[in-house]
Amino acid sequence: MDDKGIQVSIGSKRKKTVSAGSQTTLQTPKEERATQCGMSFTGSYGRNREHNKWRYDDLVARMQDKEMLVHWLMNEGLMVKERSCPMCAGEMSLTRCEDRSDGLKWECRKQVNGKKHRAEVSIRKGSWFDSSKMTLEEILKLTYWWCQDLDQTQVKHELGLAESTGVDWDSFCREVCEITVLENGEKLGGNGKVVQIDESKFGKRKYHRGHHVEGQWVFGGIEQDSRKCFLVAVEKRDEQTLLPIIQKWIEPGTIIVSDCWKAYSKLETHGYEHRTVNHSREFVNKDGDHTNKIEGHWRHAKCKLPKFGVRKHLFSTYLAEFIWRYMHRDEDLFRLFLNDVKKVYASSTTER
Repeated sequence: MDDKGIQVSIGSKRKKTVSAGSQTTLQTPKEERATQCGMSFTGSYGRNREHNKWRYDDLVARMQDKEMLVHWLMNEGLMVKERSCPMCAGEMSLTRCEDRSDGLKWECRKQVNGKKHRAEVSIRKGSWFDSSKMTLEEILKLTYWWCQDLDQTQVKHELGLAESTGVDWDSFCREVCEITVLENGEKLGGNGKVVQIDESKFGKRKYHRGHHVEGQWVFGGIEQDSRKCFLVAVEKRDEQTLLPIIQKWIEPGTIIVSDCWKAYSKLETHGYEHRTVNHSREFVNKDGDHTNKIEGHWRHAKCKLPKFGVRKHLFSTYLAEFIWRYMHRDEDLFRLFLNDVKKVYASSTTER
């Protein structure tokens, strides 16, 4: 199966013919029972439970009625609310059908220049759900559990997914993180602010081959007093490689704290205040500077990456997922991820 870029494609549905009597044009959407901004339920002993973060029960409640679910997805911008006919450019109708798991499709049966045509378009076209053989409910459950960082093996078991399907969707979710991190990245530091930088090798030593380490070098930085950070996979650690990354991600005038790696020796000539910690002698220098935060960042990142290794062309997506989760810790990740999905697929879902 080909890797997915921005558009998802993991299968296709065969179209079946359906008699006209089995289709009904929908005039108005069903009324919503709750809003995404807050959920309200009655708990045990009659207690009312109100919360702002999504819970699994909230998602299940959304999926009780197929049409209500579709209209909610449309209202949230995860699917288009209207679509133009590819044959006549007229407005298509949202109709019920029995030949699709979604239960709805876009249809046009107009007559133009004396010729009658029939056009059908999936309600998923151009969206996060496009071309998948999974039901809308299954995709939403998978997305929710991915946001909760549930183990991929557990997700596949709960949904009865094939190995390749679980791997593909895990990759799709990471790609959304990567696009989001790249598009929303902010420079770190500024006058008077401290940023710690370092490089680290992700990988394990190969047995019987001395000290050779296989894996991927990663260069990163993190603000000392915030969660703002960056991680970039690099092939070399020389000045020609690292300096452009520093200039891209760190504001001039920033106080940069690092070890004594030679690639950092000319930072002050590029508008930065550079402080060093000689790790062969100390972990905190006489002025109290250290790289403890970035060192801890490495430990956390390495724990989150798969133990079985990562293909190099996918490494950046794993780093992006780690940064996305780190930057938004304690937030409602499911709601946040759906908002990011809307932005990534905006160019497709706004087409009519």
